[in-house]
Amino acid sequence: MPFILLIFLLSFNRFDYQADILNQDSQIRLQITEQIIERSQPAPFQIYRPLFPLKKSFSPSPALNITAQSAVVIDKMSGAMLWQKNRDEISSIASLTKLMTAMIFLETDPDMEKEYVMTEDDEDGMIGSRLQVKPGEKLKVKDLFYSSLVGSANNATLAMVHSTGISEEEFIKKMNERASQLGLLKTNFSDVTGLAPENKSTPLEYSVITNFAFQNSKIREAVNLPEYFFETIDRKIKHTIKNTNQLLADPDLHLIGAKTGYLDEAGYTFVLETEQNNHPFIVVLFGSETEYFRFQETKALVDWTIQNYTWI
Repeated sequence: MPFILLIFLLSFNRFDYQADILNQDSQIRLQITEQIIERSQPAPFQIYRPLFPLKKSFSPSPALNITAQSAVVIDKMSGAMLWQKNRDEISSIASLTKLMTAMIFLETDPDMEKEYVMTEDDEDGMIGSRLQVKPGEKLKVKDLFYSSLVGSANNATLAMVHSTGISEEEFIKKMNERASQLGLLKTNFSDVTGLAPENKSTPLEYSVITNFAFQNSKIREAVNLPEYFFETIDRKIKHTIKNTNQLLADPDLHLIGAKTGYLDEAGYTFVLETEQNNHPFIVVLFGSETEYFRFQETKALVDWTIQNYTWI
């Protein structure tokens, strides 16, 4: 059941609970029944679950037509699904992949100040967004990390993985193992950049990865930078990496983190975590028709959520 994933995410403990959200009472409030259906071992302590947000309006959908093939809005603290369209539909995720790549990379405890020399292998098959450096140029590992998350540079992402000393195959295996540990049965990674159309997930499952990723302060810091500046070590060439998130400067958004993606097979993808009165929620959007629609539809979902729900 999908909400097992979200409850597990929020508690940070492995246990087998299921939270079934029943129908919303259109006259009163969201009614919830929670039931323990299976437990592989006794829970070591009482799990506290925050209250679900309350419906304060009955507008069924944002005023703006959502062209995205699939999307969800998830209340982070309770795991409640506030809005959805084809939540379990599997599709390519493009550069949203880089959130999982960054998570596994940081788990290797990298030395961000370590110098790395770009190689031909870092450019192998690289298309789309890329860092304008040549094989043989020297830069710091942190420059690769920020270039990957700020500018979604594919060659920087691959070089970042190479800097760990772990083979690509082993690194991808770790990404899939983490997805499996999180109970994500419909999520699969075939490469570290997102260029492979075989990198797939569902909006519901990728909300779990989004939640975990934005709990990491280093990832949050990177994705929220409007620009990142660095200079190569040997040739002293200055680089400016611009953020691909057009909602970053929106004064009405209390943004926690966001990541963009695009691939012909995926369309325009986007994940975002924001908050209202210190209550965070996540928007995942797969397969928008255009770059403009991707951001406008996400903003429409954020606005609709704030107008339709209240947190106590």
